[in-house]
Amino acid sequence: MTDDVHLEEPGPADDAVARALRAAIVSVEAAVARVHELSAEILELVGAPDGGDAVDHHNALTRVAGILDGTGRLRAADWESVRGLGDVLADRAERLHAHAGRLLDGLAVDAPAQDRVACLQQAVATDRLGETLQLLVLVEDSLNLWQRLRLEQVRTTEPDRLEHERAAIGTSLAGRVERDVALLLRARARLASYAGLTPFELVRWLSSARVKRDIARFRTDLDDVAAAFGSAAQRALEAEDPAVAENLVELGKPVRAAGGALGESARTLGDSARTLGDSARTLGDSARTLGGRAVGAGTTGVGKLGRGLHRVAEPRRRPDGDVPLTTAPDA
Repeated sequence: MTDDVHLEEPGPADDAVARALRAAIVSVEAAVARVHELSAEILELVGAPDGGDAVDHHNALTRVAGILDGTGRLRAADWESVRGLGDVLADRAERLHAHAGRLLDGLAVDAPAQDRVACLQQAVATDRLGETLQLLVLVEDSLNLWQRLRLEQVRTTEPDRLEHERAAIGTSLAGRVERDVALLLRARARLASYAGLTPFELVRWLSSARVKRDIARFRTDLDDVAAAFGSAAQRALEAEDPAVAENLVELGKPVRAAGGALGESARTLGDSARTLGDSARTLGDSARTLGGRAVGAGTTGVGKLGRGLHRVAEPRRRPDGDVPLTTAPDA
């Protein structure tokens, strides 16, 4: 009979908010690999050095959430072991987000090319922009785990507050996801804007090995973050200006193309120089030949002139051969 049917309160696996918390971050493997040795440095940069290791926090929360998923129960001792992490994680997420936002503000699109490239190197290599975004993924997932545990703790100990807690956590999650995806899109747009530099600027400022390495590393970080944010990021990327994705794909190519053109120009200039050198040598050979001919001609002319003078100087005789014609007549 229907009157005897007892509808139980949905468990953790049936809670829509809990499912959303679980699905918000697809994977943190790339983030852990990227920041496990740098998390303390990054947290120092953002002004949140205290509170423990970020990777250790995630490991502890993952362990407790695994017990909940496996047993359907959250033991009091397990909850107490992670209870104090909520405020720490929320504060860190705010600081990481703010730090990344400030760095992106520094990548001004209207600055001279040299300054723009210097700012990019500072943001990526020194201020850890890519690693900040990766650590944000890890911290956000830790906060999602903590909120899942918080929901179950309220369900168990304060069931009358469950709906209120669900609504609060759901609102918090939606706001964080929207904010994080917007930050990702902003970072992608700022990096893509570097493809708008002129070929000369690309060759001069973006062709060094260090700059290309920084750009490639930052691009990889952005791809990892987009993959971690899952369907929310995917929907946002589908609505993104197509020029952003195209410029990100092409960002390295103009450097190579312009560099290739520069190399081709250098080779052409070298060929021209060699041709000019060959022409100069040919001209030199012609000059030497002409000079030799001139010397020969001069020698021949001098010889002829000498012989002519000699003939003029010889006494001329009368036809009878008695008196030279050049002798003056007797007075």
